[in-house]
Amino acid sequence: MRASRPWPGEGWASDCVSWPFGTDGVCPWRIYLHSSAQSRFAALYYDPDKGSHRVTAKAFVVAANGIESPRLLLVSASDQFPHGLANSTDMVGRHLMDHPSTSLTFDSDEELWLGRGPQSPSSINVMRDGPFRSEHAAYRLDFTNISRVDGATTSLIAAGVYGSEFQTRLRYSAAHQLNVKNVLEVLPDPERRVTLSDQKDAMGIPKPQMHYSIDDYTRRGHERSQQDFRRIADLMGGTNLRFSKDGDFANNQHICGTLSMGTDSQVSVCDQWGRTHDHDNLFLAGTGVLPTCATCNSTENGLAVALRSMDHLLAEQGSGAPPASTQGAQ
Repeated sequence: MRASRPWPGEGWASDCVSWPFGTDGVCPWRIYLHSSAQSRFAALYYDPDKGSHRVTAKAFVVAANGIESPRLLLVSASDQFPHGLANSTDMVGRHLMDHPSTSLTFDSDEELWLGRGPQSPSSINVMRDGPFRSEHAAYRLDFTNISRVDGATTSLIAAGVYGSEFQTRLRYSAAHQLNVKNVLEVLPDPERRVTLSDQKDAMGIPKPQMHYSIDDYTRRGHERSQQDFRRIADLMGGTNLRFSKDGDFANNQHICGTLSMGTDSQVSVCDQWGRTHDHDNLFLAGTGVLPTCATCNSTENGLAVALRSMDHLLAEQGSGAPPASTQGAQ
């Protein structure tokens, strides 16, 4: 929790309270609606010594990523909100999306010596849109510029290769090995979601539980991308082609959709400004508000939407209303 400025006689005060989950030594546990004419929320959180504190404000912003934000809202269930906050239509946590990936590793006919410069120096984006989307998922192709020394070393040792042969083969792999991967679009599906687990964390709070699957639409995008993999390998004189194991999809932790924004409260959690449909002074920020994932990474989109939402919130806060107080905040 970050308070913006001192307020005479009231300790710290803030027009807007915002916290990232688990940052600055603060572990927020539960937020709930404080019964008042202004329908303000109160936040209850634990400090590192497990002391509890209660904070009130004119507006709250939950910005704890696409997993922990819905967890925080769901765990904030009460008699007044039995399904958690902002969840009157059971949409919190739904439409969980990530970017699954499959890949091809091969040996090029020229020395490349990956590991110098950006980790991902270039992408091919010609498959992000087109009539094909009625048949299979869109995707982009990424060339991975990560040193091959560690992976090649592990593989050679596991194969029992040592001595001079090890040195020769490691040098060849480090110089020639290349990896290209796809980044697949996933469509929003309400059955892919974040819920609360029966397991508890160190604070005694239910852990998040993910329900996720790769559907046929996405799998067909993976299958189509293998044609591109083979074409790239052919153009680079590729040999020793190693496709990722069939059915194995790597995650990229580009979480979207669990707090989807939209105009229809029956299929979304917040409006275009991140304001929850259920609570006027509760805002959401982060990649979870993005209702689709497309093929690009979600971070910059999430930041852009968050900045837009905060501009809107700050403009509202400039109405001349007095700042809210905190009670027991440190």
